[in-house]
Amino acid sequence: MTATGVDRFQGLLSQRAAKGPRPAQGLGPNIMYKLGTGNPDPGSFPYAEIAQAAADVMETDGEAALSYGDLYGQKALREWVCHKHKVLENLDITPDNILITNGSGDALGLVIQTFVDEGDAVITEAPTFSATLQTLRRNGADLHGIPVDQDGMRTDLLAAKLQELARAGTPCKLIYTIDTFQNPSGPTLTLARRHELLALARQYNVIVLEDDAYGELRWEGQAVPSLYELDDAGLVARTGTLSKILGAGVRIGWVVAPTSMLPFISTFNFSGGVSPLTSRICLKYMQGYFEPHVQDLRAIYKAKRDAMIEALEAGLADTDAVWNRPEGGFFIWLKLPTGTDAKKLQKLANEAGVAYVVGAAFMPNGGGEEYIRLAFSYETPEALREGTALVCKAIHEASS
Repeated sequence: MTATGVDRFQGLLSQRAAKGPRPAQGLGPNIMYKLGTGNPDPGSFPYAEIAQAAADVMETDGEAALSYGDLYGQKALREWVCHKHKVLENLDITPDNILITNGSGDALGLVIQTFVDEGDAVITEAPTFSATLQTLRRNGADLHGIPVDQDGMRTDLLAAKLQELARAGTPCKLIYTIDTFQNPSGPTLTLARRHELLALARQYNVIVLEDDAYGELRWEGQAVPSLYELDDAGLVARTGTLSKILGAGVRIGWVVAPTSMLPFISTFNFSGGVSPLTSRICLKYMQGYFEPHVQDLRAIYKAKRDAMIEALEAGLADTDAVWNRPEGGFFIWLKLPTGTDAKKLQKLANEAGVAYVVGAAFMPNGGGEEYIRLAFSYETPEALREGTALVCKAIHEASS
């Protein structure tokens, strides 16, 4: 940058500082309690260790780190992804099953681009992750939502929908599921339903996209084998990410898929290999700290979940509101008390400085106005208690 350029840059920074900090994108200027998006806990970020990992990478592997990377991603990082699955799930996969991606959103998008064309029928849970709904809509998918209960996706209703679509001559192309700590509603698909879902996928020859963004963050309950592990027909592509266990800013995710499927998915990856520099830094950190770091995260998020639930129990005990008690992940799915004016509630909550996400954002075919999603991942336990109490107060005011 030239001297003139430096001066201009410093001038812009001074102007920005004089105006004060900007509010987070999409939030009003008075938002103090961020209970909306599932941002990881910033206090958990290993700042010093990442800085050391970066220095080590530049000293030992600088040239490769600053060059273009492999199409499938750095092989050593793919080997670590295999190691992670072996340690946490006793799942045996090879680097040939792994495609490194630019975060989990990219991983989901690559699978969707591979298998979904304009007008194709796609089945999702209802509710489900709003960003994936946006990706599916951009690809022109014909969306069909299947309700979720405490055991996950209703596979009886899935069977009926698959039959209906086949008889109409518009067979389902892809089933999208967040089967562990479902976002936003929280349940984990039971083992029996996992087998039922896979049997239906085989019967109707449907690709299954298994979104596993939160699987490492279980602090209660019993782990269930993934759909990918249970699949014996080569129909499941599974996605994962470092966003929730290291930091969303690293933008490192992956697809785990059968070796016969992965080459087709990789043809939509036009990036020239996901950042070789970031890949190496993340790998360096994970090789040294992965297991104790995840243990720390589980304790952190359990404490946060408990804080939010305590506040809900205190604030809504005299109502018919219903919410889940997640065994992992980031979210609580709250069914509002009967008679709550959802629009008035959102206005009151925002005026009180609290942000959350309305339930309608997660529905593939409309509805959901009687729900809100609360994220406990970002704020401290103290702030969660305060922010949740304000939400409860606003609910009472919006129900009167």
